[in-house]
Amino acid sequence: MSARRVVVLARAGAACDRTRAAVQQAGAELAAVLDPTAASEDEVRAGAPDAVLVVLDPVAEAALEKFDALLADPALTVMFDDAEVAARRDGWEAARWARHLAAKLHGHQDVLPAVPGDATRDFEQEMEDLTLQVAAMPPVAHQAKPSTAPANGAVVVAAGVGGPDAVRQLLGELPESFPRPVLLRQRIEGGQYDRLVRQMQRASRMQVMLAQPGEPLRAGTVYVMPDGLDVGEAPAGLHFVATAGEPAFAALRAADSAMLLLSGALPALVDAAMAMRWAGGLALGQAAENCFDPAASQALVGRGGEATGLAGMSRQLLQRWSA
Repeated sequence: MSARRVVVLARAGAACDRTRAAVQQAGAELAAVLDPTAASEDEVRAGAPDAVLVVLDPVAEAALEKFDALLADPALTVMFDDAEVAARRDGWEAARWARHLAAKLHGHQDVLPAVPGDATRDFEQEMEDLTLQVAAMPPVAHQAKPSTAPANGAVVVAAGVGGPDAVRQLLGELPESFPRPVLLRQRIEGGQYDRLVRQMQRASRMQVMLAQPGEPLRAGTVYVMPDGLDVGEAPAGLHFVATAGEPAFAALRAADSAMLLLSGALPALVDAAMAMRWAGGLALGQAAENCFDPAASQALVGRGGEATGLAGMSRQLLQRWSA
């Protein structure tokens, strides 16, 4: 298999240097490294890339509009990374990121780097133990409580490390008139959720907003949920409420909801996902292919849930809720 050609769009600095090294470590051919504030679309295409990797910081992000046609080209694999995270990535995490890039570029599932000695066996055993522990947990009670004004449903998309690319791809498949709110719980370092809103708006035809306490949920809107928020129910409908920990999404009407566990989602959400499944809603994990961190998805499958590709997720959402 010939090496895939990659153009990196990144401003000069540590993040750019480490991204360049990761691309080469992934076995790809580095076609060009271009500063997005100075380069043009023609310069990127002159590198004849198979893939474009964008390293985002606020300045680079502001320059991306001129590349909209390029980044929407279905013939290209488009990947994004955060400059702050990339600059700090080293050691085992850097090796794992290089494996993730290789998986994205070549379509294989070899994401985890080799670790010397017994560390590989320890990690594999830890993942197996986690799956078994979750599978052994008692079922969550899923009998619906009677209510004169049941809450409406929503689509919960949970992700973490390695998840932004998957989220972009998923949101890009949903129409502007999608008839349910989409709640994005994407855990990111540094808590810069306003930047995540801007990034996701480029990929989504739906309106993307930063969720705020007290704000009602509206169909056809993607809400990026920062730390400290959950969903509550009031006579007027669903709204966002402050919480001390991770959201539980207990106020959603399970039979009219979906929970999608993408790369890096918290395994603690498996109980909520299975409760939705038992009540007639959707509960799907991201298939292992190209999944950077599949722990939650594997735990979901261990409990009898389903894992599928991103195209399968969007297809099931659109079958259930036609726009």
